[in-house]
Amino acid sequence: MTHMSKLFFLLSLCIFFSACSKSDTNSHVNDDYYVKYKVESSTIYSGGKLDVQLSGENSTLPLVINQKQTWETTIGPVKKGFQANLKVTKQGWDGQTVENHLKLYLRIELSKNNGPFAMKQLNGSETPRATAEIKYTVE
Repeated sequence: MTHMSKLFFLLSLCIFFSACSKSDTNSHVNDDYYVKYKVESSTIYSGGKLDVQLSGENSTLPLVINQKQTWETTIGPVKKGFQANLKVTKQGWDGQTVENHLKLYLRIELSKNNGPFAMKQLNGSETPRATAEIKYTVE
């Protein structure tokens, strides 16, 4: 009888440990995320530029883009906890002058493990402004 109970105990342990595999508990650690930044702007003026700062995989990336054009870029893969940040400012803006014509629309979208992109943050307004910023932490 003791031989049978030992066998049952060992069999129970094997079943218990096989049910708790590392891939189940750490699958979220291996997820890859891609962040898509989008900027749209409208104004009555031609030829203006926008200064863009966005969070890259290891640093902040400064860029210059044209006004009145849709612009987007995708970075990744990044991991859970990544802080996505997108800031757009009218080039040459002094920080005090009221902007009467430039409208800015910013979006951050996220793709998990090469799935479709889903919008996570939106900062759009019909009110003219010279600067706008959005942030999102990958969860």
